[in-house]
Amino acid sequence: MLKYSIFFFSILFAQNTIAIDSKIIAQDLERPLLVRFEPETNLMYIVQQTGEILIKNDTTTLFLDLSKHITIEPMPDERGLLGMAFDPDYSNNGFFYVSYVDTENYSVVSRFKVSNNKLKADINSEKKLFYFKQPFNNHNGGHLEFSPIDNYLYISFGDGGKFGDPFNHAQNKGNYFGKILRIDTDSENGYNIPPDNPFYGSKYEKEEIWAYGLRNPWRFSFDAMNGNMFIGDVGQDSWEEINYLEFDSAGLNFGWNIMEGNHCYSDPECDQRMYIEPMLEYPSDAAYWKSIMGFKEKNITGCSVTGGYIYRGEKVKPLYGLYIFSDFCSGKIWSFNQNNNEIIEITASLLSSDQHMIASFGEDIYNELYIVDYLGAIYKIQKGK
Repeated sequence: MLKYSIFFFSILFAQNTIAIDSKIIAQDLERPLLVRFEPETNLMYIVQQTGEILIKNDTTTLFLDLSKHITIEPMPDERGLLGMAFDPDYSNNGFFYVSYVDTENYSVVSRFKVSNNKLKADINSEKKLFYFKQPFNNHNGGHLEFSPIDNYLYISFGDGGKFGDPFNHAQNKGNYFGKILRIDTDSENGYNIPPDNPFYGSKYEKEEIWAYGLRNPWRFSFDAMNGNMFIGDVGQDSWEEINYLEFDSAGLNFGWNIMEGNHCYSDPECDQRMYIEPMLEYPSDAAYWKSIMGFKEKNITGCSVTGGYIYRGEKVKPLYGLYIFSDFCSGKIWSFNQNNNEIIEITASLLSSDQHMIASFGEDIYNELYIVDYLGAIYKIQKGK
């Protein structure tokens, strides 16, 4: 396996010694998946899987309602409204981007514009940038992030679902499945392809591809200091992983479905040398269905990684420079120090002993961090007393 990152290690969880806690800033929500912050005002927007984007201030305002555009099952699955990102020039152009899976099971990435009422989106302004059929109901990805360095929009898609990537999507550069894409949205036609994309000009590979070989990248982020990317990629049966890309790295293959984490997936004799190993991995030892049904398991690490952020804020100094991430099934939260490869579990400091299902983290314009609990609450991480 290619030694791209020096941060891979045999995972060891240290005891928490970091003085931090959190406070609830929104609750009684319905399947929240993400929080975003308006680039100029820092106003918080809550993305719910059910199709609504809410503005949370002194009151709660419905900003955009896509509930009629998507399918939501009584038993939660991986479809619905999945991602949102504000255009870096939002204060001038009013553009923002969303990703969702529609009622016909197509993955959609669209641009919308705010209306004259700044607290309401213009639902008729939708311009679809990506629109393609999903073969199954899971592994949709759907995360959107603008890079703080190049201002391009990066988009994640999973391998299309089912089990084991049966169509070998993630290794096939002729489709968008199992990929991170990179596009330039500064275009009247929707988007342009940056000429420094690794497959720019190719006739047989999708020119939008930035990285590939991923199973279901569920939340990726950029370090606000240098633009380096951290990708939480959900594993199949055995390993959850965090992948790492330096800002100027492109065209890298993270190995799925040949590799799961740092291990051969189906062929124990697979050739690992051409794939990028994860920054870290941990065992997938919980039962996903038990988490969805509300059963709390004991002595488990997790079964569905939730990628987080490098903390670059000023108010919680003990976390500065640490990568904060979680697992959806166990609700555990960890900090990872790249300098010494140390992981510290910080769940007890941040959350109560109740069950939590961490769908994502959020970062405001001051680089302060938030926790999105799928069970209906948003927390802000703060310095402990």
